[in-house]
Amino acid sequence: MLQIIAEYLPVPSNKLLISALKNRKSPFLMRKRNEPLKQINLFMVPPQIPSDDQRRLRELYRYEVLDTSYEDEFNDVVKLAATICRTPIALISLIDAQRQWFKARVGIDATEFPRNISFCGHTIATDALVFEVNDATQDERFLDNPLVTGDPFIRFYAGVPLINSNGFKMGTIAVFDTRPGTLNEEQIYTLQSLARQVVKLLDQNLLNKQLEQQRIKLQQQMELQNRILSIIAHDVRNPIGAVKSIIELNARKILSQQDSVELMNMAGKQIDGTVELLNNLVDWGSMQMRGRGVETEKVHVRTLVSNMFKSFEVMSSLKSNIMVNLVDEDLFVKSDINAMRFILRNLISNANKFAKEGVITVYAHKEGQLVMISVSDTGVGMTPEMQNKLFDGEHYQSTAGTGNEKGSGLGLILTKDFIEMLGGSIKVESQPEKGTSVYLQFAD
Repeated sequence: MLQIIAEYLPVPSNKLLISALKNRKSPFLMRKRNEPLKQINLFMVPPQIPSDDQRRLRELYRYEVLDTSYEDEFNDVVKLAATICRTPIALISLIDAQRQWFKARVGIDATEFPRNISFCGHTIATDALVFEVNDATQDERFLDNPLVTGDPFIRFYAGVPLINSNGFKMGTIAVFDTRPGTLNEEQIYTLQSLARQVVKLLDQNLLNKQLEQQRIKLQQQMELQNRILSIIAHDVRNPIGAVKSIIELNARKILSQQDSVELMNMAGKQIDGTVELLNNLVDWGSMQMRGRGVETEKVHVRTLVSNMFKSFEVMSSLKSNIMVNLVDEDLFVKSDINAMRFILRNLISNANKFAKEGVITVYAHKEGQLVMISVSDTGVGMTPEMQNKLFDGEHYQSTAGTGNEKGSGLGLILTKDFIEMLGGSIKVESQPEKGTSVYLQFAD
């Protein structure tokens, strides 16, 4: 018969109950001959699940308190409850989907009980302000409960629900005894008062977490704002420098009228390109500040590189550098176009900075599920020592370009950040007096 009973028992309580039933001799548990098994109350009644339990659980999870460390404020409450109610055990229980977890406890070593054998599960399933069981061995709902038949051998229980401001019962504050008992009016009032204090502590913890999240968010926004300003200052410096060079050449009065007109036309194009660049950077910065993050779209890589080359026509012409687009015609990548613009703009800018009368080549193709992009130049190159310091975020610095261009060294640091933000990787190969190649790899 015990095997049949086990099929109807909640796991993991069935083994405990079978052990208890084997040692019990009460005639209440004896089945009469030919009497159907279902008519005999042989095991405890599990707590009912409230109809709004999913909403209640979402509210509980909002507090982010389950499985957190014990705190003195909550421990003091259960000690006070046990003292005033004169019980050896007191708990602050939070009722999860399958368990009751103890935020604070005194008089018991366990940290949680299964929900289907919990007394506190009954407490939140009723409308009672106080749920009290004077003698569990005389209550058909609990007499075969493993918490009654086994350790901690509960006889008396009193619990008050923890009801938050939205009306949801998060759990209980409860006291237990190994002897039958009852609470007087003062003890009940105290337990209800302590329940309200526990809810206030939970609300205060939630408020502190929200304030900390806001502080972190504000700090991140400030860091992002500084980063955006650094990006704008870095990306605009070179185009403005090119315009400045054109104006200085024209001011020397050493150019023919035709050359002067051509240079001023080039300056106009450069200014137009710089304005477009600023607009792109401001739009991207606004998007980041609004927290929208990366926004992917299908990008035609060859067209993107061609547009980048157009923005560098003046600067490359001033240094007699040739730009070559060898990107596969049918290559697309799903990525954030503003981030891709920033990456290519900085890599092409660096190539132009350190090359004179040279060649700048952008090549891209697909290998399996990877998109490979390279930006190469035939410029001055770098020593191994210089390469090792390229992405040193604490000690970044820049050397002067072939036209004595100056920079902060921040561009490559930011470029690496963008590449990693897009889930890509970067590798640099360089030889002095032979040039530099930067290799990018992105998942398609």
